[in-house]
Amino acid sequence: MSPLKLILKELLYRKGSSLVILLTVIIASTVAVAIYTLSKASENETRKIMREQGLNLYIFPKGTNLIDFYSANNTPGFPENYVDVLAESKTFDAVRHLTGILQVKYPDWKDPNGSSHQILLIGYKDEAMQRFLPKQEIMGTDVVSGTVHIGSLLARNIPDGAPFTITGNDGKQYSFEIAKRLEEGKGMIDQGVAFNLHDLQTILGMEGQINKIEALGCVCHDGRIKNARNQVQAIFSDLEVTEISSIADARENQRLMMNKYGAFIIPFIIITCLLITGLLFYQNVSTRKREIGLLKAMGTANAGILIMILAKAFILGLAGGIAGFFLGTWIAEYFGKEIFRFTFQAIRPIWSLFVYTIVIFPVLWMLASWVPALKATQIDAARTLSEE
Repeated sequence: MSPLKLILKELLYRKGSSLVILLTVIIASTVAVAIYTLSKASENETRKIMREQGLNLYIFPKGTNLIDFYSANNTPGFPENYVDVLAESKTFDAVRHLTGILQVKYPDWKDPNGSSHQILLIGYKDEAMQRFLPKQEIMGTDVVSGTVHIGSLLARNIPDGAPFTITGNDGKQYSFEIAKRLEEGKGMIDQGVAFNLHDLQTILGMEGQINKIEALGCVCHDGRIKNARNQVQAIFSDLEVTEISSIADARENQRLMMNKYGAFIIPFIIITCLLITGLLFYQNVSTRKREIGLLKAMGTANAGILIMILAKAFILGLAGGIAGFFLGTWIAEYFGKEIFRFTFQAIRPIWSLFVYTIVIFPVLWMLASWVPALKATQIDAARTLSEE
């Protein structure tokens, strides 16, 4: 009888122990796949949630007075096309979601009731798509030309359906459709108006000018802000970079938390299942002593005994890995609906993980059976068969 037939018959004959070993593989692979898939969904969910906190990097001209910058006083401008040059650079990968902004204080805006107010005007350039980086969902504020978004404090003074009207530096009146009335609690924009950049440049007579770039700093191997600053200044030496560390830290801490969680629980479950598997194989070898002794007496070499036990572990590891992948993916999709509000629909099988699963788990279960397999090769056929 061929070794493969012997292995299959032994699996069917000892259904109990075979099923328990198979179950350990399924549990380990299911947990690993489910947690890994959910961690990827968590990263996407976190990215969605953290979008509400905004971008975390400011890029502005060197020499800018940061007191004026942070208090939203008018600051020096620089060419708008700097944004496009950065987006076209092949080496610029530490900063993403580049949004050119022109932000000024307007000292004497009159509302429809005739009252005067100092308000904040912010012009947003459409977010620059970085040509040499994978496409991502837009994080910047895009305002359609000819419309404005008005802050909650201004919205109280403008009736529904009425346009937003402002006097430009050329003395002309400019009117814009109000596309969005922002909710309260948006920060300084509560007392401001968001424009399409080119509309605001026309009003102020500042064509082609911005005074800051908002962006998202990536987590980089040689330091978050340091790497971003070096890459920006390698292209434009007249620019400076600063970071809103509270937003950046929140993003990074959330990512690290999920990575640490997966790095703990997945190895813990796998190691536990491997130990159980090793004990089961050891018990299996002890139970089959007479059978193994008979095989050796019939001329089966130690290598053949070793291969049969390792092959059994391989078959169970492969079958359990495949089953665990699909079960783990289903669990991630099922519970993802309850856990993730924004990204649950994006949870899909990670097919690259399937490849790892059908390679790693058979190898791990073969390793778990290695010591019992070696014990089997040490069985003395004559002594075993002479025992009653």
